[in-house]
Amino acid sequence: MKNYSNYSIYSFAGLLVGSIFLNTTGLVRGAIAQSEPGRITPVVIAQNQPIQPIQPKTAQQVAEIAAPITVQINSSLGDGSGVIIARQGNVYTVLTVNHVVSDNTVKYAVRTSDGNNHPVTQVISLQTNEDKPDLAVVKFTSEEIYPVSILGNSEQTVIGSQIYVFGFPATGGLFGADREPELSPGLVTSRPRSRPEGYTLRYQAVTWSGMSGGPVFDADGRVIGIHGQGEFGFAQTNSGDVAPIKTGFNAAVPINTFIRKLADVGLNPASLQLDDRPTVATPVSLLNQNDPKILYLRGLSELDQENAWEAIAHFNRALQKEPANTPEIYFHLGLARSLLVSPDEPTRGVNPISDYTKAIALNPGYADAYYNRGITYYQNATSQQKKGDLMRARADLREAIADLQNASRLYQQGGRLRDYEETMKILNNWQSINW
Repeated sequence: MKNYSNYSIYSFAGLLVGSIFLNTTGLVRGAIAQSEPGRITPVVIAQNQPIQPIQPKTAQQVAEIAAPITVQINSSLGDGSGVIIARQGNVYTVLTVNHVVSDNTVKYAVRTSDGNNHPVTQVISLQTNEDKPDLAVVKFTSEEIYPVSILGNSEQTVIGSQIYVFGFPATGGLFGADREPELSPGLVTSRPRSRPEGYTLRYQAVTWSGMSGGPVFDADGRVIGIHGQGEFGFAQTNSGDVAPIKTGFNAAVPINTFIRKLADVGLNPASLQLDDRPTVATPVSLLNQNDPKILYLRGLSELDQENAWEAIAHFNRALQKEPANTPEIYFHLGLARSLLVSPDEPTRGVNPISDYTKAIALNPGYADAYYNRGITYYQNATSQQKKGDLMRARADLREAIADLQNASRLYQQGGRLRDYEETMKILNNWQSINW
């Protein structure tokens, strides 16, 4: 088997999630194992054998499964990822997100794991209007034999479940065919019943531009979602401006959503490899009140559902258990407090600035903490300007500009060029303000 040991595998927010599964028998309780409507009847792999639970895989093993079935999707407009889901003769079908291939005037190419480029011969969008899921399939032809992914049952993925996102990020100055594959482990934080464009599988993981359309795997290396959203919430300032806030939350369209629409893309279950077997990988139990990592995860889950006060309570309990080396907890504590800040009175009540400051003190390279603190300072500045306190408004604006300068520098150094460019646009706008 090809050695993929040189592929990047990220750790997640200070939690040990790469290949660690808690050997517990406690179930995750509450309204977290939401059933997806229209449950599928899968074709089970190894049909002639008794159905047995399958063993969870390490991050390295998942990377070895993911690498040959995950592809680049390249065009003159930008970069994306996708996953091979079917082969019929010499025609391959790749599943991706619609926003990667939405322009029918552009020529797209699929780059497979062997480095070959294949012109896309057909694009079929499932997002015929804004209410439909952000999914599409593209097809290419090749006489080469490429492996096809095994699709799991996304109903089995609940809060606390281990997931892995795989794709080709446009980072480090690498774009198009030069991008390298990366695996990012994470944990599921919420399973909302509905979200715009079908993004009802939400998780905390490190993802980058260029990974959109890439597969999300469960602990057994089965595709249970297609990644396509990440990182941003929004904050409104007193002046009515809306600025994005870095959150770290990401989302995928569950694979069951796609399977229910097979007929729309000319496929049927027999065309796919589907595996509905249970796994022995136990979701992280949220019941242990003494484990700071579990308290942090509970806080993330509440924050993802915009339950700010509940999130703050869990984060504070986690900090009581583990007060040092926790920049991520302070970052998300600041994010939770930002949900409670009124754009009319941002300087009263809860203040996320101190939390972001603590995160930066623990991790001076925390670009997103600089970014979010800068957004908060700008909110304060616009509020003071409206009140007529120009001295305080100018002081807060200087702090906001300094933070975004630090964030942009760190984004550039880290190869996060899209974040760098977006931050520079905001920064240039702020530097033109004359109060």
